[in-house]
Amino acid sequence: MNQSEREKKLWEQQSEAWYAAIGRFVVKFEYLCHQMSTCIVFVLHSDGLRTQNLAQALLADVTAHPLLQSFRAVVAEVRKNEADDMRILDNVSKRVETLIKQRNDVIHRTWWVGGAASKDEDLKIHSIKFKKTKGGPEFSPRVGTVSDFNNLSSEADELSKIIFIMDGCLGLNEPFSKLFKVDGDGTVRLSEKG
Repeated sequence: MNQSEREKKLWEQQSEAWYAAIGRFVVKFEYLCHQMSTCIVFVLHSDGLRTQNLAQALLADVTAHPLLQSFRAVVAEVRKNEADDMRILDNVSKRVETLIKQRNDVIHRTWWVGGAASKDEDLKIHSIKFKKTKGGPEFSPRVGTVSDFNNLSSEADELSKIIFIMDGCLGLNEPFSKLFKVDGDGTVRLSEKG
C-alpha cells in the first residue's frame, strides 16, 4: 500500500469513527427519552390507568424537553414527600436538561466530517451553526472529537439506567437512595446494587 492509499484508508477510518460516534449518541439519547416515557406510563398505570395506550397517545411525538418536564412532574407527584428522592430527581433532571441542550446543539449544526486525515488518535473536527439574535445572525463554530461524543453517549446511557432503576423503585415503592449513591457534589451515580 502506497502513501496515498494509506492516507485514504486512514481518512475513511476516521470518518467512519465520527459517523459512528455521532450516531451512537443519537441512539443512546433516544433510549433515554424512551426510558422517561416508559416511566411515566408505568407510574400512571400503577396509579390506576387501565389502558397504557391512553398514556402513549399523550406522549406520542412529544419532544425531549416537554417529555423531561412531564417525567419530572409525574415522579415528583409520587415522591414529593420524600426529600432524598426529590434531591435525586432534581439532580437527574438537571443532567437530562443539560444533555438535551447538548444534543440539540450537536444535531442542529453542520459537522465537517471527512476532512484531512491525521494520525491524531482523537481527531478534531469542526462544525458551524448560525443563531438568530437581535443584531442578526450570529456565527457559532464548535470543535469536537470522537471522545466528546463517546462521553455524551456514556452520560445518556448512565441516565437511562438511572431512570430505569427509578421506575423500578416507584413500582416497588422503594426509596431511590437504596439503589443509588450520591457524590459529594450531589451527582447521582449507579451503585453496585443498581
